[in-house]
Amino acid sequence: MKFNWGTGIFLFYSIFAASLFYQVYKSTLYDNSLVVDNYYEKDLAYQSMFEKKENSMRLEDGLKISYHPDIQTVSLNFPKNQHGVMGKVLFYRANDKSQDITLDIQTNTINEMILPVEALTYGQWKIEVDWQSGGKPYFDEKVITIIAQNTKTNNS
Repeated sequence: MKFNWGTGIFLFYSIFAASLFYQVYKSTLYDNSLVVDNYYEKDLAYQSMFEKKENSMRLEDGLKISYHPDIQTVSLNFPKNQHGVMGKVLFYRANDKSQDITLDIQTNTINEMILPVEALTYGQWKIEVDWQSGGKPYFDEKVITIIAQNTKTNNS
């Protein structure tokens, strides 16, 4: 059999069509949902979020978010002079929104909240704390890396 121009064109277009169909098939398997369900509402509320962050930065002794890998907990230490702290804590997992966890803030007598994290998947998490005290709103966040208890590495 002799290889001619017609055979070459046929092979080229066949391979092109097969790769195109494969790419379309692979794109249907990808989860292309938004990171958050109410993306547009969050975008419109950007100014209020900016003001909350500014309020947090103005605090003399701000919120301290600490991850303790040895006991698998996260501690939120609110300013000592703030009383009646209320709000929400969000554990945000960027690669899988089904793992996100939202908790109500419940502080002890020294304005501290201890959260166990042994049930969370190992890897990177963003902790977002949206809180208020004395009628003034605040927002703080920190990225942590949850590690296995027997692994000795530094947290982010």
